[in-house]
Amino acid sequence: MFKIFKNEFKDNNFLSKTQFNNHQIIYNNYKNNLNLFLIKKKIFLKNKLELIDIVSDLPENEKNQFSYILGGYLNHEYFFKNISFNKNFCFGEIKNKILKTFDSYQNFEFNFIKCLQNFIGWGWVVINNNKLCILKTYENNNPMYPISLGGFNSVPLLCIDLHEHSYIIDYMNNKELYLSNFLKNINWYEVENRYQNYLLNI
Repeated sequence: MFKIFKNEFKDNNFLSKTQFNNHQIIYNNYKNNLNLFLIKKKIFLKNKLELIDIVSDLPENEKNQFSYILGGYLNHEYFFKNISFNKNFCFGEIKNKILKTFDSYQNFEFNFIKCLQNFIGWGWVVINNNKLCILKTYENNNPMYPISLGGFNSVPLLCIDLHEHSYIIDYMNNKELYLSNFLKNINWYEVENRYQNYLLNI
Protein backbone atom coordinates (compact mmCIF):
# COMPACT_ATOMS: atom_id res chain seq x y z
CA MET A 1 0.00 0.00 0.00
CA PHE A 2 1.41 3.35 -1.04
CA LYS A 3 1.35 6.30 1.34
CA ILE A 4 1.51 10.06 0.97
CA PHE A 5 4.50 12.24 1.79
CA LYS A 6 3.65 14.37 4.82
CA ASN A 7 5.32 17.76 4.68
CA GLU A 8 5.10 19.36 8.13
CA PHE A 9 3.32 22.70 7.78
CA LYS A 10 4.96 25.83 9.20
CA ASP A 11 3.89 29.46 8.94
CA ASN A 12 5.26 30.80 5.67
CA ASN A 13 4.77 33.35 2.88
CA PHE A 14 3.69 30.79 0.27
CA LEU A 15 0.68 28.78 1.44
CA SER A 16 -1.89 29.25 4.18
CA LYS A 17 -2.68 26.26 6.37
CA THR A 18 -6.15 26.04 4.81
CA GLN A 19 -4.77 25.98 1.28
CA PHE A 20 -2.11 23.45 2.27
CA ASN A 21 -4.56 21.12 4.03
CA ASN A 22 -7.11 21.24 1.20
CA HIS A 23 -4.38 20.33 -1.27
CA GLN A 24 -3.20 17.47 0.92
CA ILE A 25 -6.73 16.05 0.93
CA ILE A 26 -6.68 15.91 -2.88
CA TYR A 27 -3.26 14.23 -2.79
CA ASN A 28 -4.54 11.70 -0.26
CA ASN A 29 -7.58 10.94 -2.46
CA TYR A 30 -5.29 10.07 -5.36
CA LYS A 31 -3.34 7.77 -3.05
CA ASN A 32 -6.53 6.01 -1.97
CA ASN A 33 -7.73 5.61 -5.56
CA LEU A 34 -4.35 4.26 -6.62
CA ASN A 35 -4.29 1.66 -3.86
CA LEU A 36 -7.87 0.58 -4.62
CA PHE A 37 -7.02 0.13 -8.31
CA LEU A 38 -3.92 -1.92 -7.50
CA ILE A 39 -5.81 -4.15 -5.06
CA LYS A 40 -8.60 -4.70 -7.59
CA LYS A 41 -6.08 -5.66 -10.29
CA LYS A 42 -3.95 -7.68 -7.84
CA ILE A 43 -0.87 -5.66 -8.65
CA PHE A 44 1.74 -5.77 -5.90
CA LEU A 45 4.80 -3.57 -6.43
CA LYS A 46 6.88 -1.72 -3.85
CA ASN A 47 8.61 0.67 -6.25
CA LYS A 48 6.03 3.23 -7.32
CA LEU A 49 7.98 4.20 -10.44
CA GLU A 50 7.63 0.62 -11.71
CA LEU A 51 3.91 1.31 -11.95
CA ILE A 52 4.57 3.43 -15.03
CA ASP A 53 5.87 0.35 -16.83
CA ILE A 54 2.68 -1.63 -16.31
CA VAL A 55 0.41 0.94 -17.97
CA SER A 56 1.14 -0.47 -21.42
CA ASP A 57 0.09 -3.94 -20.23
CA LEU A 58 -3.38 -2.81 -19.18
CA PRO A 59 -6.48 -3.14 -21.39
CA GLU A 60 -7.08 -0.05 -23.53
CA ASN A 61 -10.15 0.97 -21.51
CA GLU A 62 -8.05 1.08 -18.30
CA LYS A 63 -4.86 2.77 -19.53
CA ASN A 64 -6.14 6.35 -19.34
CA GLN A 65 -7.88 5.78 -16.02
CA PHE A 66 -4.79 4.28 -14.39
CA SER A 67 -2.33 6.79 -15.88
CA TYR A 68 -4.55 9.62 -14.59
CA ILE A 69 -4.74 8.19 -11.05
CA LEU A 70 -1.04 7.29 -10.98
CA GLY A 71 -0.03 10.70 -12.33
CA GLY A 72 -2.18 12.44 -9.75
CA TYR A 73 -0.40 10.53 -7.01
CA LEU A 74 3.14 10.85 -8.38
CA ASN A 75 2.83 14.49 -9.37
CA HIS A 76 1.52 15.55 -5.97
CA GLU A 77 4.34 13.63 -4.30
CA TYR A 78 6.90 15.46 -6.43
CA PHE A 79 5.22 18.78 -5.60
CA PHE A 80 4.99 18.33 -1.84
CA LYS A 81 8.52 16.95 -1.60
CA ASN A 82 10.02 19.90 -3.45
CA ILE A 83 8.42 22.68 -1.42
CA SER A 84 9.97 23.83 1.84
CA PHE A 85 8.83 26.07 4.65
CA ASN A 86 12.44 26.56 5.75
CA LYS A 87 14.56 29.12 3.93
CA ASN A 88 17.17 27.56 1.66
CA PHE A 89 18.93 28.50 -1.54
CA CYS A 90 19.75 26.90 -4.87
CA PHE A 91 23.14 25.22 -4.61
CA GLY A 92 25.33 22.40 -5.87
CA GLU A 93 25.31 20.77 -9.28
CA ILE A 94 21.71 21.79 -10.02
CA LYS A 95 22.68 25.44 -9.52
CA ASN A 96 25.58 25.02 -11.94
CA LYS A 97 23.25 23.39 -14.48
CA ILE A 98 20.68 26.19 -14.15
CA LEU A 99 23.36 28.87 -14.62
CA LYS A 100 24.79 27.05 -17.63
CA THR A 101 21.35 26.70 -19.21
CA PHE A 102 19.78 30.08 -18.37
CA ASP A 103 22.92 32.25 -17.88
CA SER A 104 21.64 33.48 -14.51
CA TYR A 105 19.25 32.41 -11.78
CA GLN A 106 17.16 35.52 -12.45
CA ASN A 107 16.71 34.43 -16.07
CA PHE A 108 15.63 31.00 -14.86
CA GLU A 109 12.98 32.56 -12.58
CA PHE A 110 11.77 34.86 -15.38
CA ASN A 111 11.42 32.00 -17.86
CA PHE A 112 9.79 29.73 -15.29
CA ILE A 113 7.06 32.27 -14.52
CA LYS A 114 6.57 33.37 -18.14
CA CYS A 115 6.26 29.80 -19.37
CA LEU A 116 3.78 28.64 -16.73
CA GLN A 117 1.65 31.57 -15.57
CA ASN A 118 -1.18 31.04 -18.09
CA PHE A 119 -1.20 27.24 -18.02
CA ILE A 120 -3.54 24.82 -16.22
CA GLY A 121 -1.94 21.49 -15.41
CA TRP A 122 1.55 20.82 -14.12
CA GLY A 123 4.79 22.76 -14.51
CA TRP A 124 8.17 21.05 -14.48
CA VAL A 125 11.88 21.48 -14.69
CA VAL A 126 13.16 18.26 -16.23
CA ILE A 127 16.38 16.77 -17.55
CA ASN A 128 16.53 14.78 -20.78
CA ASN A 129 19.74 13.79 -22.58
CA ASN A 130 21.55 16.08 -20.15
CA LYS A 131 19.47 19.07 -21.28
CA LEU A 132 17.57 21.08 -18.68
CA CYS A 133 14.24 22.55 -19.71
CA ILE A 134 10.91 23.85 -18.44
CA LEU A 135 7.93 21.77 -19.51
CA LYS A 136 4.15 21.66 -19.09
CA THR A 137 1.95 18.58 -18.85
CA TYR A 138 -1.83 18.48 -19.13
CA GLU A 139 -4.17 16.93 -16.58
CA ASN A 140 -2.10 14.46 -14.53
CA ASN A 141 0.48 13.48 -17.13
CA ASN A 142 3.96 12.95 -15.74
CA PRO A 143 7.17 13.77 -17.66
CA MET A 144 8.39 10.20 -17.09
CA TYR A 145 5.44 8.87 -19.09
CA PRO A 146 6.11 7.89 -22.69
CA ILE A 147 4.98 10.34 -25.36
CA SER A 148 2.00 8.09 -26.12
CA LEU A 149 0.67 8.85 -22.61
CA GLY A 150 1.34 12.60 -22.73
CA GLY A 151 4.81 12.50 -21.19
CA PHE A 152 8.30 13.30 -22.43
CA ASN A 153 10.45 10.35 -21.33
CA SER A 154 12.19 12.88 -19.08
CA VAL A 155 13.37 12.94 -15.47
CA PRO A 156 11.47 15.41 -13.23
CA LEU A 157 13.62 17.65 -11.05
CA LEU A 158 11.13 20.32 -9.96
CA CYS A 159 7.33 20.25 -9.98
CA ILE A 160 4.56 22.79 -9.41
CA ASP A 161 0.82 22.15 -9.41
CA LEU A 162 -0.94 24.70 -11.63
CA HIS A 163 -4.51 23.50 -11.12
CA GLU A 164 -6.82 25.95 -9.35
CA HIS A 165 -7.09 23.77 -6.25
CA SER A 166 -3.40 24.42 -5.53
CA TYR A 167 -3.63 28.20 -5.21
CA ILE A 168 -7.19 29.56 -5.49
CA ILE A 169 -7.80 30.08 -1.75
CA ASP A 170 -4.63 32.14 -1.25
CA TYR A 171 -4.10 33.77 -4.63
CA MET A 172 -7.47 33.84 -6.41
CA ASN A 173 -6.43 34.36 -10.06
CA ASN A 174 -2.98 35.78 -9.36
CA LYS A 175 -1.02 32.80 -10.63
CA GLU A 176 2.05 34.93 -11.29
CA LEU A 177 2.36 35.69 -7.56
CA TYR A 178 1.79 32.02 -6.75
CA LEU A 179 4.67 31.07 -9.05
CA SER A 180 6.89 33.80 -7.65
CA ASN A 181 6.31 32.70 -4.06
CA PHE A 182 6.79 29.04 -5.03
CA LEU A 183 10.27 29.92 -6.28
CA LYS A 184 11.06 31.33 -2.83
CA ASN A 185 9.98 28.11 -1.10
CA ILE A 186 11.72 25.36 -3.06
CA ASN A 187 13.37 22.49 -1.22
CA TRP A 188 16.66 22.67 -3.12
CA TYR A 189 18.06 19.74 -1.16
CA GLU A 190 15.38 17.54 -2.74
CA VAL A 191 15.95 18.98 -6.22
CA GLU A 192 19.72 18.52 -5.92
CA ASN A 193 19.17 14.93 -4.80
CA ARG A 194 16.97 14.24 -7.84
CA TYR A 195 19.63 15.68 -10.12
CA GLN A 196 22.41 13.69 -8.45
CA ASN A 197 20.38 10.49 -8.90
CA TYR A 198 20.02 11.32 -12.58
CA LEU A 199 23.79 11.85 -12.92
CA LEU A 200 24.47 8.50 -11.27
CA ASN A 201 22.31 6.69 -13.79
CA ILE A 202 23.45 8.18 -17.09
